[in-house]
Amino acid sequence: MNQLPDRVLPLPFIWRGKRLFSVRLRVAVGEAALPDVLTGQAAQALTQQPIPPGVDGLLLRCVVDPGWRTHTLRDDSVAFVLSRDVWHYLAWTGRYEDFLEGRYSAKTRESYARDEARFLERCGPALDLREYREPAQVGEFIGHLAGLRGRGRLVGRPVESAMLLAAAQRGELRAFLLWADGQPVAGLCLTAVGEVLHYLCSVEHDDFRPWSAGTVLHLQAIRRVFAEPGFHYMDFRPGECEVKRQFANGALRGAAVLSLRRTLRNRLLLGLYGFLQGASRGGGLQPAAPDEVRELLI
Repeated sequence: MNQLPDRVLPLPFIWRGKRLFSVRLRVAVGEAALPDVLTGQAAQALTQQPIPPGVDGLLLRCVVDPGWRTHTLRDDSVAFVLSRDVWHYLAWTGRYEDFLEGRYSAKTRESYARDEARFLERCGPALDLREYREPAQVGEFIGHLAGLRGRGRLVGRPVESAMLLAAAQRGELRAFLLWADGQPVAGLCLTAVGEVLHYLCSVEHDDFRPWSAGTVLHLQAIRRVFAEPGFHYMDFRPGECEVKRQFANGALRGAAVLSLRRTLRNRLLLGLYGFLQGASRGGGLQPAAPDEVRELLI
């Protein structure tokens, strides 16, 4: 279990789309590392993780959901499953060609080859794929990414300059832009931690979607990053979308769990929160986490 900096969680209480109030909770944040999950080492992370002193509770992100009850009372804590999502990942097979053959049918591989040929015919004569790793390159990448966001849809979480600068200073940044007609037309941002490449975000220019700029970028970036020694996984993090389904070759059922100390106040808080969230969906479905909560989960 990776420990992250403590966060303030403004837990919102919403009734029929109207925010009634929120309760600020200071939570310690932990999340399971993908390799530990796949090898079974993180299976007992929820029950074994104690609530540290000085905080109201523990927010566990990226843990495997074995089918917990949404609202659970334990000996020393009360827990609530804030979200359940598909957790996509890419497990590297050793060679780019092996990845393609193991993940895609012959027909799909031929389609991807045609996509790249069409893109080169439109934007060639050669692919202009630029990589951004150094601290001095972060400002340029962020600027271009912001421009792309105004012309396309962002997949993943927004990235901040300070976060990417810190990653670049540690040698962990792997960011890419695909250029055409003198402008970036698709962008992808990854960070490397150990053997795992974490997928932060991607964006594709709407005008270049017919030429599959996003597909071309992702496949070329995958080829490049996994050509480096030591990387075995790309973690797309929990959350469903077409881009993740397209390039992942494995999936888990992930969850995010809020665990608070077992006090009367906390039991009432999570009981009311669960009632309001459940009432907004009905039919016994998993309550949808409000946007401000989901921002802390990605």
